Parts: sequence; structure tokens; C-alpha cells
Amino acid sequence: MISNIANTYSNSIPSFRAKLTVLGSNTPKASYVHSSSYMKSKADEYLQNGNFERAIEYYKSALNADPYNTDIHLNIAKTYGFNGQYKEAIPHLQEYLNKKPEDIENITLLGEYYKKSGMFAKAIDCFNRALCIEPNYDYAKRNLLDTQNLKLACINPQKARQERYDTAIKNLTEAVKIAKSFFPQGYMDDMKDMTVSFDKTSKMGGRTNIAQYEHGKRKISVTDEYTYADPKLTGAYLIHEFVHGKDNDPYTSVREEQDAYRIQAQYWTNNVFDVYDPEMDYVSDLYKQSAEALDARVAEIYKLRDPGIPDVSYNHPPSTKKASAFSLSKTTSKPIKAYDIIC
Repeated sequence: MISNIANTYSNSIPSFRAKLTVLGSNTPKASYVHSSSYMKSKADEYLQNGNFERAIEYYKSALNADPYNTDIHLNIAKTYGFNGQYKEAIPHLQEYLNKKPEDIENITLLGEYYKKSGMFAKAIDCFNRALCIEPNYDYAKRNLLDTQNLKLACINPQKARQERYDTAIKNLTEAVKIAKSFFPQGYMDDMKDMTVSFDKTSKMGGRTNIAQYEHGKRKISVTDEYTYADPKLTGAYLIHEFVHGKDNDPYTSVREEQDAYRIQAQYWTNNVFDVYDPEMDYVSDLYKQSAEALDARVAEIYKLRDPGIPDVSYNHPPSTKKASAFSLSKTTSKPIKAYDIIC
């Protein structure tokens, strides 16, 4: 599975990119406990642990203490979104955008909430608004096309189904071609049993995984929310998952994730110049700083997600020699986990 290391984590857990503001030591304890900063920090903790109801409760308390803080409205909106309460999220996101009307990511997110609430006309308006600011923004493009298809389904469901199917086949075929052509000759020879599809994917932290590899099924799934994505973008995620599939073993590790992200970043940095995607651009920017900077971020994310994840796995030890899963579990002092779904 691959999930966005820029958005999924930094947006759903705001403390990732910036340390929480802590009041000075001279502030009375009672004042601190009831302060907006304290309430927000508690909300962040609940959000990190997936307790969306409690997170919303504390974010609202923080907003009551600091009613002009529009960023808290954004926190509330996204937490409602993670919890599938899209209609409840909309007014808070609108409040945030009143202060930051050029924020295309959250303009598009508002459109997505409208779409998931069945308000297709308002959703289309939001996506077009975002595309007027950034015409290459794939998040807005794919949502616009998806919403237009959903609107068509209200009138002619058969035609809409066929249009979606044809688009899925066309885009996925092109994405697979892009991914295969990026790897060295012969790389894919032992993956002829692999299947690739747009499908429902699992969730992590309230967000749907963009792509995931299921070892037991030898299957790569890209979320069906990307059916209308640019094939170059889908290809980037297939490249990541093919690195996992190449092993043909049920183990994953920090090292394997780092390898997958490095190769994905190389592709995006050197081959894609006309698609704006904050998720992949963030990965690429880290890689441009250094491969080590990207590795460090990947390690941070995956160890937070699963503190038991091993540093190395069968085909990704820290040397050119392969080690058995048994010996690796000894050297890491933690058992290697066999994941049904590998990130």
C-alpha cells in the first residue's frame, strides 16, 4: 500500500510539519489547560489515534477559545471528512476558504465533499475554480471528470457505466505501459502473474490508500478514485508497487519502502513536468534535496504508523547479501510481519 506521505500524514496529523505551540512556563496551569493551544494539541492526539469524534470535540473547544483561528476550521473540516461526515465538514471548510480563497487544494477538497454529498453542480463549480488557478492540478481534473460521470449516471446510468469502464481500461493500460517502460529490460519478466486494477482500497488514518500490493493475490490495486487520473500519475504509483511485487515475498520493511519511494521519485523528477500533484511533488522535492532526506521521511512515517516494522526484510537487507526472514527477525529484535497488504 502506498499512502501520501505529504498529505495523508502532514494534513491529518498537523504536528508532523510544525511543533505544537506550547505556552510559556509562567502561564498558570489552569489557563493552559483551557487554552486553545492545549485543546488543539489534545485534538491532534485523538486524530493521530483515529478517534475522530473526540478530535472534533477538542477542535471545537479550541475554536471556542480562539474563534478567529481559521486553521482550526480546516482541522475540523478534514476530521469530519476522515469520519465520512462530509456535509458537516462543508461549512467549516467554507469558513476557512473565506480567508484563503486561493488555496486550490482545499477548494478541491470542498468540491470533493460536495461530490460525496451528492451536490454535483456545486462540486463542479469548485473543481473548475481550482483549475482556473492551476490548469494542471490533477486532483481537480480527475474529480471534475468523475463528478461529470456521476451526474451523467443520474440521467443515463448505462452510458455512464460504459464511459467509466472505457476510461478505466484506457488509463490503466497506459499507466502500466509507462511503469513497465521505466524499469530496466527484464525487470518485469518474473511478474507476469501480477494483476493490476482500479479497485476499492483499504483505509489508513481515515484516508483511502492510493495504491496497495496484496502479496497473497499477486495483485496491485489503485484506488478507483484515480480512475480519471492522468496515466503518468497512476504510473508513478504502479512503479512503487512493482518494487514490492518484485520480491514475491510477504514481508515489508522500512528499507523496502525507502527503495520503492526512491524509484518512484526518480521517475517523477525526471519524466513528469506537466502534471501538478502535491503528493508526488513533495516526494520529488525531498528526493531533490537528497535521497537520504527522502529515506528519513519515509522511515519517520512508517515507524509512526507501525512501531514494529523491521528495518530490513528478506530482499532488502542493508547489504548486497540476502538474509532469511528468520535471521532478520533476530537481528531486529522484533518479528517480521507478514502483511496481507504491503505499503
